[in-house]
Amino acid sequence: MACSPRRCRSTRSVLKDAIGRHGRPASILTDRGIQFYAVEAENRKKGLTEFEPFLLRNQVRQMLGRVSHPQTNGKVEKLFDEFEKEVKFFSSVEEWVRWYNVIKLHGALDLKRPYYARMPQYESLMDPSMLEALG
Repeated sequence: MACSPRRCRSTRSVLKDAIGRHGRPASILTDRGIQFYAVEAENRKKGLTEFEPFLLRNQVRQMLGRVSHPQTNGKVEKLFDEFEKEVKFFSSVEEWVRWYNVIKLHGALDLKRPYYARMPQYESLMDPSMLEALG
């Protein structure tokens, strides 16, 4: 089964936009979906998807998740599950991302917020509105 042209274009477009906004990642973890990985099958040799040459041209290493190993993408799958359930309560995706990273408490981070958990002076930051002054 081949990736539909629309789906392949969309996948590349999203990554191209992310690279433009945030810079080029050294690597990207994907599953083995047809838009990311051309599977070798009976009577068919492995070729390249449209996504794989895009990664090569942009010098981004593709790391493939293991087959039948949900732990590989478990955190990402959980993030998307939460996003789909909660985004309807926000006026924009950006507002949800800010809530998720700056306001929401995360059990995996000892009930810290991701933004603060990565900052060395976590204890000194009390008010999330201080972040707006940082830009």
